[in-house]
Amino acid sequence: MEHSDEVTPFYRAVDAASLGRSIAEARKEATLTQHDLAVILGVTRGTIVRLEAGGAVSMVVAMHAIRAVGRDVALVPRFSKLQVQP
Repeated sequence: MEHSDEVTPFYRAVDAASLGRSIAEARKEATLTQHDLAVILGVTRGTIVRLEAGGAVSMVVAMHAIRAVGRDVALVPRFSKLQVQP
């Protein structure tokens, strides 16, 4: 995995709906349509619609979508103290 000095926006997702909103926002920032992302991931547009709406999709699809829109994932245990710095 490459390391980059580029600062990536931080999104806090605590459930499927907020994760979906975060992915949708990042997708739009990357100027990708739902169809574009579906093609990149090899899934249907309906899967992307479900993902962005907080519906049931596989964790693999969700993680690949996050990477496809140029983001990283950090899993933090609930009630942990987290300080985010650029």
